[in-house]
Amino acid sequence: MDMPNQFVLANGRIVDGCGNPWYRGDLAINHGRISDIAPPGTLTAQRIIDVQGGYIVPGFIDIHTHSDLAILINRQAESVVRQGVTTELIGNCGMSPAPVEQEHLADIQSYWGSLAGVEGVSWKWRSFGSYLEAIEKSGIAINIGSLVGHGALRIASMGFAERPPSSTEFDKMISLLSEAMEAGAFGMSTGLVYPPGCFTSTQEIIALCQVVSKYGGIYTSHIRGERETILEAVAEAIEIGRRANIPVQISHNAPKFGAPCSAVTNLGMVEAARAEGLDITVDNDVHTDLAPSLIESLPQRIQHYSIAEIQGLLSDHASRDQIKEEIISDQRPAYGPAGLLKHGRWDRIIILQAPHSSLAVGNSIEKIAQETGIDPFDVYFDLIVANGPDAFAIFDYIDEENIQILLRHPLVMICSDGAISAPYGPLNDPPPYSPCSYGEFPGILERYVRDRPVLTLENATRKMTSFPAQRLGLFDRGILRPGAWADIVVLDLEHLHDRATNLYPHTFPFENFPHQYPQGIDYVFVNGCLVVEGDRHTGSLPGTVLKRSPVRRKQ
Repeated sequence: MDMPNQFVLANGRIVDGCGNPWYRGDLAINHGRISDIAPPGTLTAQRIIDVQGGYIVPGFIDIHTHSDLAILINRQAESVVRQGVTTELIGNCGMSPAPVEQEHLADIQSYWGSLAGVEGVSWKWRSFGSYLEAIEKSGIAINIGSLVGHGALRIASMGFAERPPSSTEFDKMISLLSEAMEAGAFGMSTGLVYPPGCFTSTQEIIALCQVVSKYGGIYTSHIRGERETILEAVAEAIEIGRRANIPVQISHNAPKFGAPCSAVTNLGMVEAARAEGLDITVDNDVHTDLAPSLIESLPQRIQHYSIAEIQGLLSDHASRDQIKEEIISDQRPAYGPAGLLKHGRWDRIIILQAPHSSLAVGNSIEKIAQETGIDPFDVYFDLIVANGPDAFAIFDYIDEENIQILLRHPLVMICSDGAISAPYGPLNDPPPYSPCSYGEFPGILERYVRDRPVLTLENATRKMTSFPAQRLGLFDRGILRPGAWADIVVLDLEHLHDRATNLYPHTFPFENFPHQYPQGIDYVFVNGCLVVEGDRHTGSLPGTVLKRSPVRRKQ
């Protein structure tokens, strides 16, 4: 006798994830998978949940996140699973916490900053495989897949050295990369505006990608320039795909302030590459701002220095002048927010946190400079001297027009570029500005599907589900079909609300607004287990570590 289904989601509007129009039906879940889809009122189960016309969609797959250490700290993954995210890809922008070599352990820990020393982050792993085991060991609420970071490979082999690797060092990188791919990495990522990735050559990346290609992996890149050099940087990513015979994912590819073109131009390059037969796709998030430490906009050559060394350089007039000249010349293109310094757009930099300069909080660098009569660069540097890594600002550096161009384009999938957070514990100490970590996916559906439509619900869902699943080779996730894994979200589109995003103009004090869970995400299932029910996380940890198929490509 057949056992009844565990759950039936009844009377729903089913959005299959592939872009097809919604249709009414019941969806049954059994043994972790979708067991049946049928007309309303025809399926039975141990528990029937009448969703009363709510939308039943695949769990969202966030293809670009930075939860590498956060998942070890908050295994319930509350801020993301309450958004409806059931799978995250970590290891982006060239940095994964593994592999690790003991002689460079301090280097890689410094890269991860304060999270490196939080309880739950043991650093007992050394290989990429043992890091994945550490994630899965005590249970996780969502599915996690990982790329291996090129930066981690370089640090493990040669630290932050600003030079090409020796033959011995490069052989070490190849060995560590091969181990990571054997362990199930989905591919390799680069962060070519960050140290140590910015110190590497195109040829080095091609040689490494040729190894990744043999395993059927992908290459993802925070490209070598997001502003003035964005077109050259996109061309480099495409050339790497061509010469290494590897699929390419260009990360968060909105042109940043200072770019010579709109997103239409760089997307045109992707279209041309695909017409040539190259497998190039793009992802992007929709927040126009970022809130990093002020230190992150300093020249890359000094970013791995100790805080005392950086403060010492900025306390010396000659060194300060040199650093200012380097920022303006931008000879080694820095990441997006640094363009506001280069172009003197101090009005777009608002101090978010500065514990030793409390009067600065809530004010722009421009306003502080005007009120004090101090040069804006000196205001910026003085805040670092006084507050070290605890000086943070909101950099408003992306135009809304480019966000919408990218959203509409069929080759662009949706990501958050965020990380698991929580309104309690070490992930909230001090409270970070992280609206994308709490509201990226509901916010898109609220603002760009319901309120001022840029996308249909079906197309937005495709960009959040089957499209990233296809890119990762997860053909039994991201869709609603019998036999697929039951990663499922039930949402109330009419009442959906991202409570974490404070739209412009920003208001101060921020208080706790970025750390609120969204409304309208009614149920979330991960591998057939109910994880979110209404405003409650059930405590279930049914997630798994996903691994790339071990099949190798023919070369």
